[in-house]
Amino acid sequence: MLYDIGKWKVSKANADRFLDMLNRFVEWQKQNRSKFYYTHSMFGKVKSEGESEETWMYIDEYKDQEAYDKFNEDFKRSDPENAGFFKLKAEFESLIVPNSYSCARLIEKPELHIH
Repeated sequence: MLYDIGKWKVSKANADRFLDMLNRFVEWQKQNRSKFYYTHSMFGKVKSEGESEETWMYIDEYKDQEAYDKFNEDFKRSDPENAGFFKLKAEFESLIVPNSYSCARLIEKPELHIH
C-alpha cells in the first residue's frame, strides 16, 4: 500500500467556514468517486487544546505506486468535469494558514507490521 498524507493548519477563526468547505469537498469526491484511484480516504483533526489554530490531516490509501501515479496522470485541471474540485481546492487554500500545508507519501512495508 501507498499512503498520501497531507497536513495543514486552520485558524480557529476560520474553523466553521473550513468545515463547511471540507464537507462540500468530500461530497464532491463521493459524487465523482470514479475519478479517484485511492481505495480509502479520510480527513481528521489532530487533537489539541488552547491553541489559536487547528491541525488537520488527510490520509489517502492507494493500492500501490502505480495507482497513485495513474491518478496524477489522469486527473487534470484542464478537464472541465474537474472544475468543481479545483474551485473547492482554491477555497481550501484560501482558508488554511499560509505555508502550513505539507504532504508525504508512505510506502507500507508489510514485513514490518506488528500485530
